[in-house]
Amino acid sequence: MTLLNIIIAVAIGAAIWTASMAVIRAVANPPPAIDPDDVVETRRRFRCSLCGTEVTMTATNTTATNPPRHCREEMDEVPIT
Repeated sequence: MTLLNIIIAVAIGAAIWTASMAVIRAVANPPPAIDPDDVVETRRRFRCSLCGTEVTMTATNTTATNPPRHCREEMDEVPIT
């Protein structure tokens, strides 16, 4: 092995280690906590327009205005009967 091969191997190892540590740090940080006062009871029903899966929400965050997503698309709100 030449000195150049050793330097290249150490540089590649350091790059892999740095990238791995960045991924681990990103996964290890939990999302911010939701204030319990922002959660309200609700009764809303949604249906996926692609596969037909239905979801009934019984609680929602007051700051979340978007409908849930399924099959990578926003679900359609269905009137509760």
